[in-house]
This record gives sequence, C-alpha cells and structure tokens, in this order.
Amino acid sequence: MNATEAWAAVVTGEDAAIYAYSVAGAQVAAGSRQRAVAGLTAHQSNRSRAAALITELGDDPPPAAAGYVLPADIATAKVARATMAGVDNALVAIYADAAAASGADIRRWAARTAAEYAVRAIGWGADPQAFPAGPASAQ
Repeated sequence: MNATEAWAAVVTGEDAAIYAYSVAGAQVAAGSRQRAVAGLTAHQSNRSRAAALITELGDDPPPAAAGYVLPADIATAKVARATMAGVDNALVAIYADAAAASGADIRRWAARTAAEYAVRAIGWGADPQAFPAGPASAQ
C-alpha cells in the first residue's frame, strides 16, 4: 500500500467515525457527552489533516459516503459507547498502516493518533488489544 492509498483509508475511516460519533454521542449520559464531543472534534480534525496530506501527495481525498451503516441500533448509552469504542479501535490499525507508508514526521503523528484512539476505545469500554506493528526495518 502506498502513502496515498493509506491516507485515503484514513480519510474514509475518519468519515465513518465522524458519522458514528455524531449519532452515538447523542446517546451517552450527560457526564460522558463532553468526552464524546472531544472525540468527534478529534476525528474531524484528523480527517482534515489526512485529506490535506493526500492533496500534498498530489491526489484528491475520497469524498464522504452518502451514508454509513452502524453496527447496531444505537438506542442506549451502552450501545453508543460500544459503537464509539469500535470505530476508534478500527482506526488504530488504519493509522498503523498509514504510519508504515509514511515518512518520519507523518509517521510519528500517525502513531500518536493510533495510540490516542486505542486509549479512547478503552475509555469507552473496549478491551485492551495488541498495538499493531509494521514490518521490522532492515538495519
């Protein structure tokens, strides 16, 4: 996977996360709403940055889909938290792929973002998981 393809996957994943957070964030308890808004804002910001990277690479970022399928009917706070944990966990691997396809400065940002999303997913109730690793570099 080249850098443009990797960052296009990030944009697509962030678009899905923005949609999921917009729907699920409205279902969490008032005490968790600020955390949901902060997560939504992070996804929006990271989507913008990833789209700008694709433009810098000389391509057009993929457009957002007309709609997204959520993993479940988000009618309860429990399902909302599980949905946000799921989209954050899914983005961990996508950002790890983007890090592997990128130069040093962007790789650091992608890795930090993957770690941030892994921690946020745990905060929403996800089980900890192994952090994805790219291939070992030849020394």
